[in-house]
Amino acid sequence: MTCEHALTARLTPPSSSTPVYKEECTQCFDNQDMAEGVDVCLSCFNGGCPSDPYNHAHQHSMKSGHYLTLNIRRSAKAPSDSDERPAKLTKLEIREDTGAEGFEYHTFVRCWGCSGARVESGLENIEPTVQAVIHAVEASKGHEIKAWAEEVTACQH
Repeated sequence: MTCEHALTARLTPPSSSTPVYKEECTQCFDNQDMAEGVDVCLSCFNGGCPSDPYNHAHQHSMKSGHYLTLNIRRSAKAPSDSDERPAKLTKLEIREDTGAEGFEYHTFVRCWGCSGARVESGLENIEPTVQAVIHAVEASKGHEIKAWAEEVTACQH
């Protein structure tokens, strides 16, 4: 479906310091592992549940006028036969575990101004914002990073 809201939208991709709430609904904590996933507002990057009984994504869009959302749903990958035990470790290494290796992500753009319809065409205008949301650091990880950042304040003495 072509959506007039997607064609005329003026969206700004999130910066590296903008929190993007894409793991769960910010009000009821339904998460992207649920059957309906999570809708992320493409204007303010708030996460909302797209299904009953609460439907916080729809409530947010009607209250704020932010009609376009990115639905993100996560499902576990089936284990493959090629998953072998790793070789014996000889060196200690610290690596970030993103956890994304065991999951498949399914995304689509939804317009709540068009009754929550899936937007299939006319996405060229909003594609940079969609890609930025997909690749953005989750808000919870951003808060963890901030907690470790050194804060230097000047002493008045």
